[in-house]
Amino acid sequence: SCTKMLGAISPLALGLAGAAAPSVAVTRAAVSMAGSVDSMIGKYSIKGTVYDPLDLASKYDVNWLREAELKHGRVCMLAVAGFLANDAGWGLPGLDIKCSSIEAHDRMVESGHMWALLAVVGVCEFLHFSVVVPKLDGDWGDWEPGNYGLDPFKLDSPSRREAELKNGRLAMLAFSGLVTQAALGHAAPYI
Repeated sequence: SCTKMLGAISPLALGLAGAAAPSVAVTRAAVSMAGSVDSMIGKYSIKGTVYDPLDLASKYDVNWLREAELKHGRVCMLAVAGFLANDAGWGLPGLDIKCSSIEAHDRMVESGHMWALLAVVGVCEFLHFSVVVPKLDGDWGDWEPGNYGLDPFKLDSPSRREAELKNGRLAMLAFSGLVTQAALGHAAPYI
């Protein structure tokens, strides 16, 4: 029946959506000890409450979720900028390759250059995991999600952190829209 099918699909979908965040069998009190979602920046509601309709904060380590959110947001901010720059006709100096971003991706896959990118990203992820995965027992100590100690111009502030988080969220949606419109055959400016 439809109910049984939805019952089987829902855990699968939730499992895939949370695949990057290992399940941590913790109670709400243990999660708040490791870092409460209520005390994190990035709330959208006027009331200052947290929007968590799936109650993921009680199922997963919130610091792990925030780490993933910041990482994906940063990658998507770069991806949107690169996608738009390429489709605007800006390229790397010395390279006379003019094609859409979707075609550029396919050409890089065909030429094998994506393996180099996979290797670099793989090394970075391995180094990152070696630091973060041991903290999944709930004791994050002085580690702050997303803070790699790289701030040479001393621009860090709570308002900049919140702006980065919200811009990252927007970039994740924007990149999804850009890729979808480009894959559907709409040329830049994707209207």
